[in-house]
Amino acid sequence: MIIDQHVESELHQLLIEDARIAEQGIRVVRTEDGVSLAGEVESIERRDLICEVVKEAFPDLPVHCNIGLTRVHEPNDVEEL
Repeated sequence: MIIDQHVESELHQLLIEDARIAEQGIRVVRTEDGVSLAGEVESIERRDLICEVVKEAFPDLPVHCNIGLTRVHEPNDVEEL
């Protein structure tokens, strides 16, 4: 599959408008053989769902899922007001 601006635009639209994912923080980066999805989400399940939805919508497109996980830590110190 040739990755042109039309396909890239469809990918962005899918990421934003598909009710299962509705994700604006994921970037689509063209690679030599397909696309790479980059950005951060809050869970492994969310990351896997995004990659699954994209692969489902574009079965002939090699998709590399390089989405990282947002690290959320509890505060180490007590905040004094």
